[in-house]
Amino acid sequence: MFFSSLLILIFHLWINIFDRTSNLYNIEEFIRTTCFIGVDIFFFLSSYSIAKNNKKNYKDFIISRFKKVYIPYIIFTLIALFYMNLNFKTFIFNITGINFFIKGGGSFLWFIPAIMIIYLILPLYKKIDNRYKLTPLIVLIIWLILTILFSLYSSYDHLFIFTNRIPIILLGYYCSKINIFEKMNKKTYFILMSLLILFGTIIFYNFRYTNISFINDAFYIFAIPLTLGLILLIDLIPSNKEINLLGSITLEMYAIQMIFGYKITELLLFEQIPLLTNILTIVIITILSLIVHYILNKLLRTKN
Repeated sequence: MFFSSLLILIFHLWINIFDRTSNLYNIEEFIRTTCFIGVDIFFFLSSYSIAKNNKKNYKDFIISRFKKVYIPYIIFTLIALFYMNLNFKTFIFNITGINFFIKGGGSFLWFIPAIMIIYLILPLYKKIDNRYKLTPLIVLIIWLILTILFSLYSSYDHLFIFTNRIPIILLGYYCSKINIFEKMNKKTYFILMSLLILFGTIIFYNFRYTNISFINDAFYIFAIPLTLGLILLIDLIPSNKEINLLGSITLEMYAIQMIFGYKITELLLFEQIPLLTNILTIVIITILSLIVHYILNKLLRTKN
């Protein structure tokens, strides 16, 4: 989770190190712009954990997600109301999710309403799947037909930033359900990971700007193999107390970078040493996120 939020931070705030005249600039720019898949990784891991979760009933799960995710979102939106001079109508439209449906990725902290939709719908999908054994291929075909229809006959292009990630969400769910990672031996795991990263990078590099007339923003789909390869790579990192702590501050990192990140980067800007600016930005936002996470935990625990 921390790795996914770090990728999102790099996507938004990274200052390129290499000059535009350098051949390395194009490589760096490709890596930076590809870091949007931090969102895809988070969606995959969220759906993976929902498929694994057999302890909580639906009501308890939604209440826990609302407390852990949406109440902080309301607090961050309230901060933005004053700091970013949002008007009250925008504030209401944000916290109710209306702006997400109107503006998609252009809405404030769009990722949080999107993840709440996953939390609301996927457990219900899981119940239906457990009962009727839904076929993933049929579900994907239905998604594809609806995507093509919306691409051709609607003006809701802004929502493709979410709906085109439904395949990676379903992959997370079904990979968890069939325990595919656990069933692979070490050799198979490393071969699959290497192939996905290698060919996933080639596929995405060649097709990221491909304009498919019947599917808007198709690059999210072309990024799936690379996303899966990185997920397998990240999974090799051993879990410990520090890693788990960093993984728990993803919401705070996302909100802080979107509210204060550009200002922080501006204040830390070393024009001659952009790498130092990038490192300091990541470190400061991580520290601020840890502090805010601690404060929110205290407030919400007291409130509960």
